[in-house]
Amino acid sequence: MDTAIFLPLDESQVIALARQLTPAGKRALLRTLLPDLDELDRLVEYGNQRIRQLAAQRGLDWETLSEDERMRLVDDLKHDDVRG
Repeated sequence: MDTAIFLPLDESQVIALARQLTPAGKRALLRTLLPDLDELDRLVEYGNQRIRQLAAQRGLDWETLSEDERMRLVDDLKHDDVRG
């Protein structure tokens, strides 16, 4: 016979418990809370590949760019898109 015991926890306690989970446990929790997490992962991966392609088209290596250089590239790409 399975008996469930419910303990009243406030949100901060739940968050504190979630922080103690293993990386795999955190991922499982995220998958439960965000059913579309796989789609989000695919979108992020596409974005990562795309920014590297766009940098390469300009003769740049995304991996070796500093944070400031990356921001300038993104800013340039945004303005290029507006100018068409």
